[in-house]
Amino acid sequence: MELEKRIEQLEAKMKQMELELTELRHARRGADQPVQGPAPGVTPPHAGAPGHAGHPPQAYPPYGQPRVPNQAVPPQGMPGHQAPPGQGMYGPPAPGQGGPGYRPGPQGMPGYPPAGVPGQGYQGQVPPQQPRMQGAGQPYPPGMNPYAYPGQQPQVPREPKPPKDWEHLIARVWLPRVFIVVLLLGVLWGFTAVVKAGYLTEPVRCLLGVVAAAVMYWLGERQLRSKREALGQVLLGGSIGILILSVFAAHQLYDLIPSGIAFALYVISIALCVFTALRRRSQTLIIIATVAGYLVPFLVHSAEPNAWVLAGYETAFSLAMIAVALKFDFRAAYFVAAGVLHLPLLIAYAAGDFDESRHVFIGAVFIQHAALLAYAFFGPGRRKLDETLSLFPGFGVMALWIYALYPLWEGSVHWRPLMLLVWALVYTLAAWGKYMKEQRSPVFVSIATVAWFLWAFDISNQHYAPASAIVIGTAGIVLGMVLKSYMQQITAAIVLLYGAAGTLFLAIHRIFSAETLSWLVLLASLAVLSYTLRRMPQRMLSNRWPDILMWIDAGLAIIFMTEATNVLTGGLTKDLRHLVLSAVWAVYAIAVIVCGVLLQRRMVRLAGIGLLFLTLVKVIVADLPDVSVAVRAILFIGLGAIGIIVSRLMYKRKQVPPQSPPDDATVER
Repeated sequence: MELEKRIEQLEAKMKQMELELTELRHARRGADQPVQGPAPGVTPPHAGAPGHAGHPPQAYPPYGQPRVPNQAVPPQGMPGHQAPPGQGMYGPPAPGQGGPGYRPGPQGMPGYPPAGVPGQGYQGQVPPQQPRMQGAGQPYPPGMNPYAYPGQQPQVPREPKPPKDWEHLIARVWLPRVFIVVLLLGVLWGFTAVVKAGYLTEPVRCLLGVVAAAVMYWLGERQLRSKREALGQVLLGGSIGILILSVFAAHQLYDLIPSGIAFALYVISIALCVFTALRRRSQTLIIIATVAGYLVPFLVHSAEPNAWVLAGYETAFSLAMIAVALKFDFRAAYFVAAGVLHLPLLIAYAAGDFDESRHVFIGAVFIQHAALLAYAFFGPGRRKLDETLSLFPGFGVMALWIYALYPLWEGSVHWRPLMLLVWALVYTLAAWGKYMKEQRSPVFVSIATVAWFLWAFDISNQHYAPASAIVIGTAGIVLGMVLKSYMQQITAAIVLLYGAAGTLFLAIHRIFSAETLSWLVLLASLAVLSYTLRRMPQRMLSNRWPDILMWIDAGLAIIFMTEATNVLTGGLTKDLRHLVLSAVWAVYAIAVIVCGVLLQRRMVRLAGIGLLFLTLVKVIVADLPDVSVAVRAILFIGLGAIGIIVSRLMYKRKQVPPQSPPDDATVER
């Protein structure tokens, strides 16, 4: 209705414009004479006016501002303009074809003469259709002025968000879910009361359970056909549960059927549930079938449990449900099928005597993880999050199985490092394959880094484990920078931090030892990381990280030199030990300052000067109370001379290249 009113208003305004144009035409040339052009060789008075063929038309002034002389004026009725009384919409008429305010209408607009056809009069026709957007050929949306200046956006009101229907949520979704449990409990208690009274024999009880399951299944299908989805799914799930309980009672409680037949009936019940879930596209029924299927081996009574049968069934069922979940894109069912397998395997291994069959259980875990890896490698790349959430925790759980079932040095074959090595190679090859296909594989690279770390930690001596972790972590971080993978950098950084923490808690007792090697590897790795970050064209981390790593490296170098010096001077007197350690600190400070001068790095020079002052503080606080007067004299003379030499070195003239930053310029003598 609002759009129709606006169209009627626009039509009325256009009719008024046509009447004014007619009056203007009669006043200048008469009602029956066409408009004549100027005589040859005569320049009309409006030749330079805006809107003329020899002058480009000017834009309308902003809304509400006065018109500049010789500028086009919007017609009467448009925003920002009202024609004075007694005048046309273009102001007072001028001799010839129009005055200074004259401007021909746009080409192709009804009611205006076509461009390039002089002398043709106005048609006086008003279009009956609604105005359309310029260049789009579509009606203007409601709330938009079709004659507005450019930049105005249509004012379309937002649709209000519908309120949540709590009645539907409670009465149709949660009410049947809660009260189906209440109903089953009531049926169970009533069944127990009837059994205690002696009215039902054992076979009749089992048959009643099957009949009840069939009735609930029929009711569930009927509810689904009537578009009552929540109630129908609850009835179908409850029917499968009653059917499984009936088979369990006939097999375990009453010994009416043997183990083989009971196992077959269980499988048929699970298959019926899966079939119903797929036919109705119900992820809830798939999850119910998955959990019930994992429990089937525990519902079958067996005097001598067979590890091959149990692990084989659990593995095959897990792979089948994973395939179903992936086929129909059931994400929750996928994680249930992939993660719940470890629980029945753990319960079965802990409850039974399967020490001699542990390779069967670890084989089941390996087969499932290999299937997940194969799908992540060959499957579509649209489920990267699912790969991360299934492969990374899956590898961690698999590593726990390896460490729990296989001690390190048991037997002639060291199975644990061999298994870790195999999986490290597998994930390395998978990451390389993805890289060759020009696809990003942060999950594969990260898991390969963890696998190599576990293998190196397993085969190395306890004292060399920190050095191994530092090497693997450093290489992993550099690889993550090259691949631009934050996941790889975080994983490798955790490995590096583990090695660094282990190194810091190692006390050096001998120079040529594993502890010294770990310290040297740590110092070198920090320098390599700082250099690599500086060379990266696009740093993924902050620009301050190279300097931060160098400061950390310099501080750790002081700690390492202190421990190494104490080991080397262990046989000397106390005075000499203090003297040598202070001398080492001073030499290190001089070396840092020289490097800063040669590299023209202001921060390096300041670090060396700060270390020199730190050496002076150490001499005053730690050395003076415990050394003799002669050693004090040597320390102060040496430090004083070093300070003067360093000051003279900082005043030495250096040829500074033009590209050098201002803060690196040396001071002239």
